[in-house]
Amino acid sequence: MVSFMNPSWPARLLLICGALFLLAACGTPREQLLKNRVLRVGVCPDYPPIVFSSNGLVAGVEADLAAYVAASLPATVKFVEMPFDDLIPRLTKGDIDVIMSGMSDADIRKSDVRFVTPYMSIGQMALVRAADAARYGVASNLYQARIKAGCLAGTTGEQFVKLHMATADCVPFKQPGEAVASLAAGSIDVVIDDAPFVLQTVKDHAELAALPWLLTDEHLAWAVPKTKEYDYLYVELDRIVLRGKQRGDIRRILNAYFEVNVRVK
Repeated sequence: MVSFMNPSWPARLLLICGALFLLAACGTPREQLLKNRVLRVGVCPDYPPIVFSSNGLVAGVEADLAAYVAASLPATVKFVEMPFDDLIPRLTKGDIDVIMSGMSDADIRKSDVRFVTPYMSIGQMALVRAADAARYGVASNLYQARIKAGCLAGTTGEQFVKLHMATADCVPFKQPGEAVASLAAGSIDVVIDDAPFVLQTVKDHAELAALPWLLTDEHLAWAVPKTKEYDYLYVELDRIVLRGKQRGDIRRILNAYFEVNVRVK
């Protein structure tokens, strides 16, 4: 039984009321989105042309898709920049609402997040020095060579090197630019990364070449938390992707960045 004569009771009551007020003010992600109309989008802008920084602003495919999502919800996009390895931990902590950063819906990530319908099919490709391209006339040469293979730490590129290039030394990098610079300098022999990044890098570096086949079959998709509070956002984003594909809106966004047809072998 609570005694109202206890002098500490008013203070406790104020604390309880304050806590209830804060909970009501915070609300669920759905309530916050409907009220504030702000979508917190996690990005690692080092992956041209998918997502990159341009004059201090987030640009690329994901930036255009985020604008498309914002117009559909409607909402205002707030980009939150961070290293790629921090995206999923920050999402599960609730610091961001969605990851839109060229992330593939790999099985190794599905225990932590849930992916909406993919917006693009891609695969891993091999980036080499143009002078060495003849060494890898067929894909099997890549798997059997005793080489140093660079990749981004924590990505499906790293997973591919470790699982399928048994004779190669896996050399992980934190930034894709570091891997490209190391390849150009001759410190490593190949970089395994997503096809869009590899093809863009070849356009920017005449001394490098992309081996003309996809090494994997992957899909880029947006990730949201698995908690029930984000069911609303998951359904909305999934609806937007499906409708965008049916109308051709997403294809038009992608076509603005990609002109290369990749041969699958």
